[in-house]
Amino acid sequence: MVELASTPEMNRLSQIRQLGLAYLVFPGAHHTRFEHSLGAMHVAGLLGSSMCLDPKEVLLLRCAGMLHDLGHGPFSHTMENLFKDRLHKDHMELTRDIITGEASPWDLDWWDSDWKDLSRGRDIPTILEGADLSPKEVAALVCQEGRSGDGPQKVLGVEDGQAFFPSKLYLFQVIHSPLDADQLDFLLRDSHYSGVAYGIIDLDRIVATATLHHGEFMVHRRGISALEGMLVARSLMYSSVYFHKTARIAECMLCRAGDHLSDEALERVWGMTDGEVLRFMRDQGGLAGKIATMLRFRQLFKSALRIDSEAIAGNDEASLPLKTMTKDLWDERERRRTEKEIERKASVQEGTVIIDVPDPGLTLSEPRLKRTDVKVLGDRPALLSTISSLARALQRRPPVPWCLMVSCPAADREAVAKVAKKVLIDDRP
Repeated sequence: MVELASTPEMNRLSQIRQLGLAYLVFPGAHHTRFEHSLGAMHVAGLLGSSMCLDPKEVLLLRCAGMLHDLGHGPFSHTMENLFKDRLHKDHMELTRDIITGEASPWDLDWWDSDWKDLSRGRDIPTILEGADLSPKEVAALVCQEGRSGDGPQKVLGVEDGQAFFPSKLYLFQVIHSPLDADQLDFLLRDSHYSGVAYGIIDLDRIVATATLHHGEFMVHRRGISALEGMLVARSLMYSSVYFHKTARIAECMLCRAGDHLSDEALERVWGMTDGEVLRFMRDQGGLAGKIATMLRFRQLFKSALRIDSEAIAGNDEASLPLKTMTKDLWDERERRRTEKEIERKASVQEGTVIIDVPDPGLTLSEPRLKRTDVKVLGDRPALLSTISSLARALQRRPPVPWCLMVSCPAADREAVAKVAKKVLIDDRP
């Protein structure tokens, strides 16, 4: 595992902040994807051992946990939508290609031919093969490919008098599920470094009650309270940290700077680390350079208009126009058109009004957020949501405290607030 952690691709993650630009709000949040990857590796191993898996399967889970974030661009999830829309790049696809040896684009500039005495060491596929693991199998586990584990099962297994089709779904569930090694580590880690106590979970209890039943990863009913606590922690961390309004404004500013880069420049940004991006954007000049400088010195846009999620939570007539408006603005072209209309009517610089509607981004960057379908093993397996009223309540709780926010430079706040209210609310049918 030490050799795997020493590869250039893994060490790049030590230059990528786990929480993107959240350090502008939570000064301690400078921890990195590298630390998180080691933590996910450790937790995956604990879960595998608790389920009494074969040592080779535990090793497979540990490697998948360590390598699961290899494809992240700078500032983690911040520019993920931008890279996907403009460059058609997906960090999971790139992760798969790095693990299998089909791509490794990031370290080339550093391994200059002048440094003859430096060696990259063995690459990731070679290291995995040396441990008797298939790089394709590790990549499939990380990227959720072939979820059944062994393909269609035709031979029934029998356990405690019950017949079932054996599978290795449990391997995928340890890496990708509503209760996986990734989440268990980042909740504890992000809570610690941000200084927000909401992410505290009883990891020891969850690991101790992890069990394998009919080829699936489950939690024994003795761990229900710890499981509920994890789901509450996840919900609160999203509303109070991951989608803190000021941190979100900073992230939107960085994406707006990226919007004003050429495709060629954005392609270069994709392969950079956090420390390289702002300087590169500043050197590009224009609005991208201005915003990068503002972020560097924490001169952030301010919220001019915000609509709370509770305003569209009901089904009454008053909430319907706001629901319709929010859904309309999910479309990027409509959102850009509305931003330009507000800029023109408020007489502010083009590109400096940002409308943020977070729901589509949540689907891409965190599809697990509202899932509570963890299986609990009692007399028979059951989904947590069928036996826990708390889990059902969390499914209804808005993951972000606001559904729409308009931000702009502080000097333009009053003018933009007035125009945005008129354009978005007063003048809409």
